[in-house]
Amino acid sequence: MPWRYLAPGAPVMRRFRKKPVEVTAVQWTGSNEAELVAFAGSDFEAVDPEDRGDDPEQTAAVRHPVHGTWVEVYDGQWIVRDAKGKFHPVAEDVFAETYEPVPSMTWGTR
Repeated sequence: MPWRYLAPGAPVMRRFRKKPVEVTAVQWTGSNEAELVAFAGSDFEAVDPEDRGDDPEQTAAVRHPVHGTWVEVYDGQWIVRDAKGKFHPVAEDVFAETYEPVPSMTWGTR
């Protein structure tokens, strides 16, 4: 990066890379409710068609870790348990770009 003069008090921008973090995740298929409830407990629930309200594509919900509200979940999304044990829905394409499988020999160590 070429040298640039920065005015006194100007913010110095730096680039950062996300640390490698292992997560546990289960993909919601729309029909594996028991598997997701076993994984996320009361932080996950399937949504019956008659209860979908404004978004008929929503098939489940996961509790938002900060606000305690429910976030929509759609078939094909992954439910990720983060390093702090909170659950987040991640779109299938974003999940594929962001995560890769951990070799089985390290599975379960964290």
